[in-house]
Amino acid sequence: MVEVNLNCESDIKPSKYMIENILDGKCDIVLNDNIQKKTKTDEDGQTKTYYIYDIYRIVKNNYRDTLDNDLSDKTGFSVWLNFAKEQYQNQAETVSIEERLSTAEAVIAEILGGEV
Repeated sequence: MVEVNLNCESDIKPSKYMIENILDGKCDIVLNDNIQKKTKTDEDGQTKTYYIYDIYRIVKNNYRDTLDNDLSDKTGFSVWLNFAKEQYQNQAETVSIEERLSTAEAVIAEILGGEV
């Protein structure tokens, strides 16, 4: 499964990738894409640097000792990022219209404080 968070913001520059939650031969691979350095001026007139980026998290992937080397290579990183994007697109396509409507109705009901 791939989880995606688009347009994330941080005052710390994110690394291109991370390997997390290594347990029982599985791990999460976090890929940060479209990292852009931005600046803004706050109300005190101070210029602040921040970063915006997209996060792709491949959940419960098989872990292996060479994974870090694969991800640190530019070509390897691109292969993993393209895989994550394709998997996420496929996940979105497999959600039926009924499931989407049911979720939308539940959110609307929660906002309105009753049933739809």
